[in-house]
Amino acid sequence: MFQPANAHGAKGNAVQYYNYARNLVQHGIYSVEAPGNSLPVSDSFRDPGYPVFMAAWMKIFPQWDSWYVAIIFSQVILSTATVMLWLGVGRYWMPWRWLTVAGVLMAVWPHSISMSSHLLSETLYGFLVALAMFVYSLGVDKPNIRWALICGACFAAAALTNSVLLPFSVLLMLYMLIRRKFPPWIGVALMASTLCLTAPWLIRNSRLPPSPASSANRALMNLVEGSWPLYHKADMASTLSHDPQAVDIMNQINSEIAVIEADRKAGVSMMLERMSRDPGYYILWYLQKPAMLWDWSIRIGVGDIYVYVTYHSPFDDNPLWRAVEAACHGGNGVLALLALTGGLLALRKSNHSSMAGVALLLLTVTAIHTALQAEPRYSIPYRCAEILLGVFAAYWLIAQWPKLRTRSRKQPPNSSQSRLPLLMKC
Repeated sequence: MFQPANAHGAKGNAVQYYNYARNLVQHGIYSVEAPGNSLPVSDSFRDPGYPVFMAAWMKIFPQWDSWYVAIIFSQVILSTATVMLWLGVGRYWMPWRWLTVAGVLMAVWPHSISMSSHLLSETLYGFLVALAMFVYSLGVDKPNIRWALICGACFAAAALTNSVLLPFSVLLMLYMLIRRKFPPWIGVALMASTLCLTAPWLIRNSRLPPSPASSANRALMNLVEGSWPLYHKADMASTLSHDPQAVDIMNQINSEIAVIEADRKAGVSMMLERMSRDPGYYILWYLQKPAMLWDWSIRIGVGDIYVYVTYHSPFDDNPLWRAVEAACHGGNGVLALLALTGGLLALRKSNHSSMAGVALLLLTVTAIHTALQAEPRYSIPYRCAEILLGVFAAYWLIAQWPKLRTRSRKQPPNSSQSRLPLLMKC
């Protein structure tokens, strides 16, 4: 697959990331505008982590061809390192045989492999999430000030690549303080490290003049788009085939976005008024959004495991990899249920604080994307965490099965049966 993000007229998220990187290198300005004759205007529409990553490689390899190869190759390395980091997080959760099963599943999971070939932030972000959780798992049981500062820096790096992780890091610290897993001063040091590194970016954004290309407007846009059940289908149909009905739906969505960006109260009222016409329909929509997030086929893209059109993929051409994809596809729903089970076990009675942290991570990102947009692409950075919790749940259930059978055999008869001999004696 080849993404000509530098081609004239090219569109998509990859082009936006490329524009950010090129403007950083050429002008030292963080802007999504396509480079032209005039200086671009600074904005905050996308988080800076991935564009800075691209710009760093652009400094080393100014030519497109060599730069493109360097980006893709580095993402393959990051994807491999992500698996190793998650194995480090779960190293004490289960026997090594089960951990090996989890590692194999992480390594061959089709979404993660496909995503590493796209000029998108998910691979870098997934690595940084894994790094933050690995560092967290190293010192959570015996925390010290150095560990807190390093851990906070890792969470900050991930949050600057995808701001979804910023509220999670706060929730994680509150959870661990409530559970008394480390002293309050450690929590303060960790949060201070996280906020000190993210605060300059937040302050910079607050000082920019009002613009549609702002992080706040992007969040509002996702809120509106995520409230329309037909958004994904209409977006693709209006873009590819110019279907009149799809175009009309997109016009209504864009109208709501324009209102909420101009007046948040009026925009929210407009959304609520629309939902009040058929509340059952929208309640059902939001109830199924968590399942959509962890579903298989990517909706914002060409479908299946691909965001962009991909030619000669081994998952299409190679019989072995086709079988791997079919097996993963068939087990995707089962994995989600196992991960849910593993998460509940972790939060309820796990002795491993790292396991509770992973469960809280998946719970937090599911809640955020349910409120905004739920799309399988957005779950790709967390797939390894899902696999780790799912395999742990399978291990726990199989280990507990003999005990559950023995307990059921030893259960006393019910109350009516136990009183029967006394009644007969009377």
